[in-house]
This record gives sequence, C-alpha cells and structure tokens, in this order.
Amino acid sequence: MDWLSVWSCSAAMRDDPIHLVFCLFARDSASPYPMALAATYSSIRQRTSASLRVHVLIDESVLPRMKRRLRKCMHPFDRIKFHAADAVPEALQLSRQMDGGFSPAIIWRAWLNDYLPHIKRCILLDCDLQVLMDIRSIWNLDLQGSYLSAYTGGKQHPQNYYDWIKTSPDNYFRMGVCLMDLERIRSYSDFIKNRKSFLEEALLVREKIKQAGLFEQSLYNRFFSDRYKSLPFPLVPANRLDQDLLRRKTIDVMLSNHQEIILDLKGWLNQSSISLCFWAALLYTPWREHAQQQFSQFRPLTPPRSEP
Repeated sequence: MDWLSVWSCSAAMRDDPIHLVFCLFARDSASPYPMALAATYSSIRQRTSASLRVHVLIDESVLPRMKRRLRKCMHPFDRIKFHAADAVPEALQLSRQMDGGFSPAIIWRAWLNDYLPHIKRCILLDCDLQVLMDIRSIWNLDLQGSYLSAYTGGKQHPQNYYDWIKTSPDNYFRMGVCLMDLERIRSYSDFIKNRKSFLEEALLVREKIKQAGLFEQSLYNRFFSDRYKSLPFPLVPANRLDQDLLRRKTIDVMLSNHQEIILDLKGWLNQSSISLCFWAALLYTPWREHAQQQFSQFRPLTPPRSEP
C-alpha cells in the first residue's frame, strides 16, 4: 500500500464512525455464536475503510473468555463495547420469560433505543452473516423520513399471521440487517408504549399462529411496516444449499458478478463450499484454529498438466 492509500484510509477512519449492534446470548460454553459474530465483523472489516464502533448487548451467559476473544478481533481503528442486558430490567425480565425456541437476545432488540441512549443511528445485525459489501453503502442510505431500512421479503407466511400483525406480505421485512434511526424511533410513542404488551401477546398467540414466535420481527413489522424503507441490497439465505440447487446457482451468479450481497449463513453448519467465506473470515480472529481445521479437510485441486 503506497502512502496515498494509507493517508486515504486514515482520513476515512477519522470520519464519524459507523455503529454496529449485535445482541449476543450463549446457550452454553460451546455456543458457536461468539465465533459467528467474529466472522460477521471480520467480513465487514475486510471490505471497508470506515471506522467501526461495535456494540454488543450481552448477559452473564457470555463468559469473560468470549469477550476477550471478541476484543482481540478488533482492528486498531475500531472499538467494541459490551452493554449489560440488565441495564434495562424490563427487557431482561421479559426475554427470560419468553426464552424458548429462539435466543432471548432477540427481545433486547425491542429496547435498543434505551440500551443505546446516546446513539442516533445504528445498523443492527444478526450474528451469523457474511457481509460481502462495503458497510458504508448501508450506513449512507437516506432514510427519507423513515424510521428504518430492512430487507423486504423472505419466507412466505400464512395469511392469519399477516392479519394479526396488521401487515401485508408485500410490506413484510426481515430484521437480519436493519439500519435504524434510533432518535426517530424514540419519538414514536405508540411503539415505546405498546412494545411490551405486544410481545406478551405474541407469547400467547404463537400457540395458534406459529410465526408469532418470530417475536421481534413480528413486533417491528407491526409498528413499522408502513414506516420503513426497503433495503436495496439482498439478504440471501445460504444454508441447506444442497437441498436447493436453484438458490445455490443464484448465489453463484451473484458472487461471480461481484454483486453487493449479504449471506445469511450459519457457516459452521453449512456443508457447501459457500461456507469457505465464513471460515476464511475467521482466519483474522482468535478462532483461526477452527478455520485451519476446516481448511485441512478440503482437498486442494490438482493443477492441470502443462502440454509437452
């Protein structure tokens, strides 16, 4: 890298930082999600010159050694801060009451504006992603008066679910990647006042409507489906590709064309070659030994013989 490139990179990192938010819960000491968060951060770090501020909401399930490892992932220009879930007792108590098929950390997402009172804007991310684009493309989006931007679409759900959350299928969005105007969300009194009662209702409704168990996604769609801007970058499911060859071909074409995409990818469970990007991202983290073990299982391609 020449001096001009170094200067440009340093100048970019002196700009206002990008605030990334993760909600992390470890079901046990062997939980893969701290490792997955490290891979997600690494995929972002490799593709941007922006300075990053990484906010991680945690409870006591995230052990000190997990936090130490995540701190070691950080680029010198970046910072990581852990926020205790019990800082908002209402959110922590409800998350434990609703703990079940999904991580209780998804409930904390409903109180991001309270956990991060001094932050005006953030990008909320799932822990199991590969962000194959410059995160500045999301950060610099003009929300044009909307409260947030998220990916429109996803798996089709039964009509009674959409009726319950008062949202049409065409307006339904996923919460895997979400640019949020926290300042504007704080001013939305209907959401602030009713988020807890809605989530408590969802706990009861899921006995009849299974999809109501998508707690925080149901909540945000209920209140923001007519107040959001569609994210112009695809969030593509990349698991179980061996069972969906058409989706695998679509992803291959997008990657070949260097398209800006985000892969929803549990790389530690994925048996396809797509998982290589997950393991490659971990080479820059304290989990590199796991990546090296995975790469040792791949047989190198035999180089073609040269013609005599």
